[in-house]
Amino acid sequence: MNGYIEMKAQGLFVTATDTEVGKTFVSGLLMYYLRREGLNPGYFKPIASGCYFEDGRLMSEDLAWMAGFLGEGMPPELHCPLRFEKPLAPLAAARLEGRDVDLGVVREAFKRLRERYSTLVVEGIGGVMVPLKTDCLVLDLMAEMALPVLIVARPVLGTINHTLLTLAAVRARGLHVLGFVTNGARDEEDEAVRTSPGMVAELGQIPYLGHVPAYDPGRDETELFIARIAPFLEAVKPACSGE
Repeated sequence: MNGYIEMKAQGLFVTATDTEVGKTFVSGLLMYYLRREGLNPGYFKPIASGCYFEDGRLMSEDLAWMAGFLGEGMPPELHCPLRFEKPLAPLAAARLEGRDVDLGVVREAFKRLRERYSTLVVEGIGGVMVPLKTDCLVLDLMAEMALPVLIVARPVLGTINHTLLTLAAVRARGLHVLGFVTNGARDEEDEAVRTSPGMVAELGQIPYLGHVPAYDPGRDETELFIARIAPFLEAVKPACSGE
């Protein structure tokens, strides 16, 4: 990648098998948990599309949700430095908006964040093969950051294929995968729901860290929700705390 710099830090990269799978929600729960555990985690959404204008500047819905959920000010220039209005892959959005996907600002923001926080929770955009530039995919950015990876998958039919493809692509770049979680509403009577996670774990030789229910907790209810998914959170803590 042009302009490559050393970006290694402590933390993890949250990716998914597709868009709208629940990366932001899972990232928010991780941030909340790590703060509760006494760490100083920072949230980073390098690139976002489908943004909206507020006070004359583009704002990321994911960043706005995260800031509200955690009750923490998050300047977009630092926590989400590249923002596009079109709800498209960054390369497509940039072309339609007459802009460039300037990864230099991503690298600079990443550098500042790792100096400010003890660990980082980095949220991707879409899946790993989403194009950022003609010569750069999300996967390339992940490889440059060199963080352990958490995969968020859907609890539905088709998730075996999508999760194993994502896993293969990530491992081909030499990245360590912590495991995968499923996220969102699921039909407990659906045989795919009951069998798919175990099949992915077996064929992919990857830990299944559990299911994150479709529930947006209020701040007064978050502790109860955290308790329900405690095994998943405990499994990823060592990557963030340096244990």
